[in-house]
Amino acid sequence: MCLCDMLARLCKTTYPLQELLTRPLPEGVDPLRLEIYLSDQDFEKALEMSREEYGALPGWKQVNLKKAKGLF
Repeated sequence: MCLCDMLARLCKTTYPLQELLTRPLPEGVDPLRLEIYLSDQDFEKALEMSREEYGALPGWKQVNLKKAKGLF
């Protein structure tokens, strides 16, 4: 693998939902914040709400929702 490919993988900011639900996770992905790596479409599909609605929830509700959806 060339340096450009490695850099592109490390700089990647979004991943498909299925890729974040499998282990091992892609290199550089924070396992406690998987939702930030989802596209807006996958985010709404997985969590059944918009990022704005999710952000308005208290922290404990966000954690419970992520656990229920397998994103924690």
